[in-house]
Amino acid sequence: MQSLNTTQNIKDQFIVSKKQVSKNKVLKTSILFDKIESNLQSSLNLHKNSSNLSFKSIDFDLLENAYLNDKLIIKNNVKKLSTTEVVLNITVSKKEEKKQDIICKAVFSYTVKEAS
Repeated sequence: MQSLNTTQNIKDQFIVSKKQVSKNKVLKTSILFDKIESNLQSSLNLHKNSSNLSFKSIDFDLLENAYLNDKLIIKNNVKKLSTTEVVLNITVSKKEEKKQDIICKAVFSYTVKEAS
């Protein structure tokens, strides 16, 4: 019934710029949240009934800071997809040569409203 490809991971990348950091060159949390929200919206738009989704909850865990010129990767994947609920996991990691340090994890939940 739902038409969201549950195997598809949406992935975005960006480099932290001067306009996105505070005086101490730390990425502003509001900027990070906006980037996550944009990535999340890309997944929700794939949902057949995306206009019938209603925000339910968020669990946002900032594990460490990102700094000027850090390369960040935002990934999301579907944790739960049912006729009543959509739950997406988000991870943000620093892209480094041989490893990726996770700096943020989030879980967004939405309820599916019945079409009127």
